[in-house]
Amino acid sequence: MKRKEKIVLVVIFLLSFLLRVWQVGSYPPLLWDEAALGYNAYSILHTGRDEYGKFMPLIFKSFGDYKPGLYVYLAMPFVWLFGLTPLAVRLPSIIFGAFMPLGLYFLVRQLWDDERLASWSAVVLAFLPAAIHFSRGAWEVNIMTGFLLLGSWFLLRKPKHWSWGLASFLLALLTYQGAKLLVPLLLLFFVWLYGRSPLRGKLKIKKTTWLFSGVIVAAMAGWYLLSFSGPARNRLRVMSLFSYHRPSKATQAILQEDGLTHKNWHFYVFHGEWLAFTRAFADRYLNYFSPRFLAFAGDWTDPRHSAPYFGFIGHLNFLLMIIGLAFFLARPHPRREYLPLYWFLVAPLPAALSRDIISGVRSLPIIIPVSIFIGWGIKAITDWRPLFAWKKIFAWLKYGVLGLLFFLDFFYWSDLYFVHMVKRRPKDWLYGYRAAMKYVIKHKNRSQQVFFTNFYGQPYIYYLFYSHYPPAKYQKQAHLQANKFGDVGRVNKIDNLYFCSLDKGTLHNCQNCLLLFADDEILRSGIDKDKQIFSQMTPLGKINHQVLFYAYQTGQKLK
Repeated sequence: MKRKEKIVLVVIFLLSFLLRVWQVGSYPPLLWDEAALGYNAYSILHTGRDEYGKFMPLIFKSFGDYKPGLYVYLAMPFVWLFGLTPLAVRLPSIIFGAFMPLGLYFLVRQLWDDERLASWSAVVLAFLPAAIHFSRGAWEVNIMTGFLLLGSWFLLRKPKHWSWGLASFLLALLTYQGAKLLVPLLLLFFVWLYGRSPLRGKLKIKKTTWLFSGVIVAAMAGWYLLSFSGPARNRLRVMSLFSYHRPSKATQAILQEDGLTHKNWHFYVFHGEWLAFTRAFADRYLNYFSPRFLAFAGDWTDPRHSAPYFGFIGHLNFLLMIIGLAFFLARPHPRREYLPLYWFLVAPLPAALSRDIISGVRSLPIIIPVSIFIGWGIKAITDWRPLFAWKKIFAWLKYGVLGLLFFLDFFYWSDLYFVHMVKRRPKDWLYGYRAAMKYVIKHKNRSQQVFFTNFYGQPYIYYLFYSHYPPAKYQKQAHLQANKFGDVGRVNKIDNLYFCSLDKGTLHNCQNCLLLFADDEILRSGIDKDKQIFSQMTPLGKINHQVLFYAYQTGQKLK
């Protein structure tokens, strides 16, 4: 590798790391899953067991969503070094996110041996809005994407590296639920690549490689058996599109419209469940290639998955991706070079087969082929040579205009992300939990009972996280009340702290109690209209003229 090439990679890494680590300890607010990953890492460090007392599990029960556990183990060294803090929990994702542009650089060099294309693709991934967004939080999908990238690079190399590629795919399986579908789909590409290759007879594969690969494949099979058995399969059942069927009322309405009293061949052909499923799947799948998702709105169903008023990759990147795709498809390629196109087409499948109409987090792996096609678009523009004079001036003008447009688009996204994203929807971002829990930790011993609202979901994990609650002590009382629909459950009590819904009646039925209300509960119960009581409440978690929590002590006022 040339010295200039090394310098470029170091600069890309440093910029990528700084964008992901800047103010990450305080922004964005810590989410439920991040707190759960951090506390379980803290629990294993101190006791060797998760929050429920299970010894070194591969799958963590957590809220009843049964998380693949590799992220917990990756976070443990940082929790040990820096304590149980948001920064420590997020560092594995930050580091993976910072290294991914370098991984993409080597993947592109492996595919085309084009230094400029590899550099453009790496720079794009370093500054891509979705890549930064999901690297700045403890998102397991970000780690999974890094392992898929690393595994693909190994599998494109010599046969002696294939076992390392399979090992990387195994680690991806241990990280995030979506890998259960993406890993076999990507492996199918490599089976197609090498299984029908004219070089397959010349490939010399050592016995140790076969043995190591066989062990990894067996481990993968064991992981699938573990994931699809017992309570761990509940998450798949709840989230899968296959679990949601047409309501009986809708079926009866169709039968009435057709003048039928029972289902016949006409119903099954034109209104069957298979058609409803196909329509729902196609609607979801095509959403991930739409300008609305990629350029203008991002994940429009969940504000936590993208900055407001901005697409998953952004406006300019979307145009460059279209140009890059056109140039990529305009020329023939050897089999191996179709990996980005294949990845681009299969990446949304785990998300499209889930119940949600759109999901930015489940579709994150699409950023790898998207960055490559944007790199193709930049290369196509910068390689264009006009048939007129002043070619050198025009070449500098191309770079100048392209750089200016990149800067403006990225600056616009940065403003939306760092200034407006949380302020616009603080409740969706669970803003205020830290302030509310710090208040509870400070005053809980002055009250016989503490009642904390569960309006925003999973308050218990924030209490464990911010109080650094002794894991051995919690394991003795940990109890998750299961959700009757199979979705995530809830914890109702830790010591004298109760997590429940609150209303105006709670104020009068509890003596010497500390109550933490959600803003919505205050408004719905009309407590804000009782000036005598409302004036004694302590507002917590104030942002952009909104207060998310209110504290009230019955019998006395706390300061």
